[in-house]
Parts: sequence; C-alpha cells; structure tokens
Amino acid sequence: MVTLEPPVGRTSRGTVPASRRNHRLMIQMRRARRILSALVASSVLLAATATPGLAVAVVGDGTDDQVTGLTCVRHDGGTDAAIDHCNDSNTSPAADDVAGDGDSDSNDGGSRRQGNEPFAVIDPTDPDFVVAGWNDYSQTDLGAGWQGFAYSTDGGEGWTNSFVPGYPADTSAEGMASPLFGRHTEAGDPIAAFDNAGNLFVGGISFNRGGAINGDVYVATYATTPDESGYPVDYLRTRIVGKGTPSRNFWGIFQDKPMLEVDRTGGATDGNVYVCWSRFTGNGQNKIYFSRSTDMGDTFSKPIQLSVHGFTGSVQGCDIAIEGDGDVYVTFRTFDDASVVGENALFFARSSNGGASFAPARKVRDFVPYAPNDGSRDCGDGPFACPTGFVFARIPLEPRSTADQSSSSDGVWLAYNAVDPGTIVGSASSYRSAGGGQVGRSVVYVVRSTDDGASWSDPIKVDDASGIGHQFFPDIDALGGGLAVVWQDSRTDACYSLQRPIGNDEDATACDDANVVNTFVATSADGGDTWSSTKVSDVGHQPQYEMFGNRNIPFQGDYNWVAITDSNGLAEGGLEAYVVWTDNRDVVPGTDPRESGPADGFDVWQCRTETSPGVFGPDTCANAGGLDQNIYGNRVSVP
Repeated sequence: MVTLEPPVGRTSRGTVPASRRNHRLMIQMRRARRILSALVASSVLLAATATPGLAVAVVGDGTDDQVTGLTCVRHDGGTDAAIDHCNDSNTSPAADDVAGDGDSDSNDGGSRRQGNEPFAVIDPTDPDFVVAGWNDYSQTDLGAGWQGFAYSTDGGEGWTNSFVPGYPADTSAEGMASPLFGRHTEAGDPIAAFDNAGNLFVGGISFNRGGAINGDVYVATYATTPDESGYPVDYLRTRIVGKGTPSRNFWGIFQDKPMLEVDRTGGATDGNVYVCWSRFTGNGQNKIYFSRSTDMGDTFSKPIQLSVHGFTGSVQGCDIAIEGDGDVYVTFRTFDDASVVGENALFFARSSNGGASFAPARKVRDFVPYAPNDGSRDCGDGPFACPTGFVFARIPLEPRSTADQSSSSDGVWLAYNAVDPGTIVGSASSYRSAGGGQVGRSVVYVVRSTDDGASWSDPIKVDDASGIGHQFFPDIDALGGGLAVVWQDSRTDACYSLQRPIGNDEDATACDDANVVNTFVATSADGGDTWSSTKVSDVGHQPQYEMFGNRNIPFQGDYNWVAITDSNGLAEGGLEAYVVWTDNRDVVPGTDPRESGPADGFDVWQCRTETSPGVFGPDTCANAGGLDQNIYGNRVSVP
C-alpha cells in the first residue's frame, strides 16, 4: 500500500504571495466550518471592481505548468498495473519479451503517451486547489485508454496525476464497484465542476473500441474530505447518466460530446448537477439530451431531448450556463450536412425551473464554420493521405457558453470560432476551410444576451490579431464581473496562409519553425464590449505531428478550458483564472521508415522492423517521446 502525503488544508505546498497566504488562512477556517454549514460561498457572490482595459498577465512563477506526464497515484493510495504503467519511463526498441502478461510491449512504459482534451476547475472554497482531466493514453499497451485526473494544491504550479476509478486494470474495491469497470475499456471527453461546498463532479464518456460499444455518459462524485490515504478528494461513486447500446461498429445508440455544470448561485436550485450531451444513432440523426441530479450526483433524471422542434440536420457541441437567478441555458450548434440538409447555426434552450423542463430551442445566429477539409477532416499518411498532401488534425467547432453565477442581471455569453466573412476567398486546391471551394480565416467571437435569450448582441472579435493566423478551441468563463476566454492561435505560424492548413508549408511539408500554435487569453471587465489579450504559453508547438492512427495522423483533441476563481479575496479586487491546453512541445520528431522519399517533417520518433520487403512491424519504442503530447496550464490575472 502506497500512502500519499496528507495535505494540510489541501493548500500546504507551493510558495505564494503573503496576500494569498492570508486569504488561505481565511479559506481554511471556512473549510473547517463548512461541515456545519449549508453554504460557504459568500465570497463568490460578491462583485469585482476591475477596470476595463487592464492587461491580463501570467501569475504564479511565470512559466507554463506541465500538468500531465508526472507521478501517478491511485485514489485510495494503492497501486495496480495501470498506475505502474503510468509511472514507467522505460523504453526499448526490442520486441516484447514477456508474453501473456497483458502488456503488449513489456519493454515500454506509459509515462510519455498522449494527453488531450483537458479541463481545469477550481474549488470555490480553496482557490489553490485545482483539478484537471484529459484523455489519457498511458494504458495503451494494456489495451485501454482512460480519463486522466490530476490535482494541484498550490494554484496549479505542481501536479499529481491519477485516473477516474473504474479502468480495466483497477484493483481498488471502489473502482471495481464502478458501473464502468468490466463494461468499458475507454473513457474520455472529460468534463467537471465543483459545487459551492467543494464537492467535485467529474464526467465523460465510456465505451469500447471493438465488440460491444456500450457508449455511455457518466458522472463520478468526489466528496470534499480527503481520502484516508491522503488523496485530497474522496471518491464516492459513479453513475451512468445516458446509456448506450452494446451494438458493434457504432451503429446503435452512442452517447458523446458531453458537458457538465453545477448550480453555485446560492438560491433554491443551488447544488443541482446538470449534464448535456449528443445522442448518436446508427442512422446519423443525433440529438441533444439533458439530465439533472438534485441529490449530489446520486441519481439523475430521465434524459430529455432539447433539439426537438424544427431541427433536420445534425446537432452537437452542447454547453451549459447558469445565470445568478438559477436559469439554465444549454447551447449547441447545428450543421448543414451534405446527407441531411440543415443550417450552420448556434442555438440555445432555456429552463427557468432548475432544469425540470425547457422552452423550445431558439436560434442565436448563423455562422460560417471553419472546417479544414481535403476530402476528409483528418489528413496524414498511409490510409489518411489526402489529395494535396497536406497534413492536419480535425478542428471541430464546439461553442462554449457561460454566465456569472454571482449575478442575476449580467446575462449569458456564448464564445465560438468561425470564419470571418470578410476573409473568404476561393481555394487554389482541393483543400477548403470555409465550405465548398473556399478558404477563410478562423476568428474567436463572443455574443451576449441580457434578456433571457430574447435577443443577442452582434458578435465581437475577442482579438483580431491584425488579421493574421487562425483561432480555434475557445472556452469562456465569468465570475464576479470578470470574463476570460482562452483559445489556441496560429498567428506565430511562419507558414501561415489561408490556402493551406495550420503548420503546413506550400510544398505540404511541416513549417521549419515549430512555433506554430500558441495559447492566448483575453479578459474583459465591461461585459465583453472590450477585451485585453496576451499570449500565455511560453513555447509554441507544431500541432500536426502524426501521433495517432498507427503514427499516420495528427489529433489535438476538440477543446481547451478556462476557470475563474476568487484568488485573493474579492475585497482585495483579485480574480484569477487557470487555463489548460493540449501541447506538442515535448514530442520527439523522427522519420517513418514506411515512407519513401524526403521526410515531410510531420513524422514522430518510432522504431519499426521491416519483416518483409516494404512491410514493417509495429512501433516498438512508443514511450521514447514520439507520442509525448502533454497538457500544459497557466494561471492568469482577470482584471
């Protein structure tokens, strides 16, 4: 049994300013009292007094925080094959020499495997306690992929890695009792939120890549008290919220693309847990569904369909925003699919009774989606090769919404990236990004409603960046009068052109300069009318390294995350946000021996043996850095 160092007030590590230490003492006293208190979030309900135009700045130690690829622990202090693999940095090009142990390559560990699609949430009772999640691939050699879970007790400077219980190799009693255990080999699309008391709710999807798919949406609940092992939150249970079918090849019901939020308003619906997702069926007619829990995630209501009236095309990308009066907004997008005629638009559905029922969904606005495509939305090598030879990962559009739960009058904001109509031109090749035969520039926009969705503002560009680079994967959060938006941005791409994908030179090779994509944050203190932005990543990265599909195709995930907290006490005028993003800075490039001709610069380090002329075996050094995609984060001010 491995025993973790018990945290002191869950904020015992790290060096922080005196003002935050003083605030920490106040927080610790609140945490001690909360066992006897029904509400401990009074500081969250105060209003900030930030001044418009003040610049966002990186705080903490001023450098990017590596969130993944660090020491792994189990929620109960024990260990198992998955925890051991996560901590194993060994790598060797030798073939597997231990047959039948369940590990496809016993010479390779799993500590340098991919991580993407991160969330980060901050405990409202302790601004130094941050939790993150991501799609974790460290169990790949064990035939599984799971949802990573990490925690920081010093505001995001240092992290400890873990997993949501229930993964195939989990030998803990609680993990084996999870409804995910034994039914699923994969868990991802991570989402999370805290309630006012510091209880944590973590969700996602779980499924199997082969056999009975069983594509479910789940929510795991963690209590505020540390586990006896010292793990800073105590895992309580996991519940299936939306259940898939065991059909094969994804032809049955598959629940996907979920989002989660918790009511922290302090009102009658405080503590309600809300979940939305896309329900896919074999005939392609996907719908948006919603469920709620009113008993701290122990039970969830029967799912209800929100995309009911007037929808003929596909719907995806739901998010949840809760106004200070408890009104619930579920936002999502629709598609103009070639197979099912629809429209490219943003929609919302509103509930005024705590998610018990919703008014019919209404349109926010139309838009032109930024959708790189060259006969496929994923292009690479081998079976993924596209006509132009360009290499690029998919960039789906998932609009994100938020509301300031400390205010009943500020309204709702919706952030999304879309093509700036003024940039659309004809494509010079089969590659397109703004619809058939066209290319355009992707920009992050924000719209707002202050009248329960009856009307929405015209879209405002968060940062035009002098018309250079593509912006994608935005997320938005609001608290105490402050707004923050995070996104990834290719304005530093030396090969930038509307006529080709991010990070590609004109000859379909990787841009020589790896400083292709960086992470930016913008903040506003006037409701989103004006914004101040800055680059928050220390190092840029090449997003198109071919780490997936047997080292043939890139993947960056589908989103990033931002969460605002009362960091120094609102009486001191301090709001801060923690942001996380997917990053390829640690990936080791290489040469793919299966390819002939000059290297294109998108290949990663790998070890393959030619078994017969032109036929190569699997990569036998997957832990040598070629797959070392990580999650990074940073803490920023919210003026």
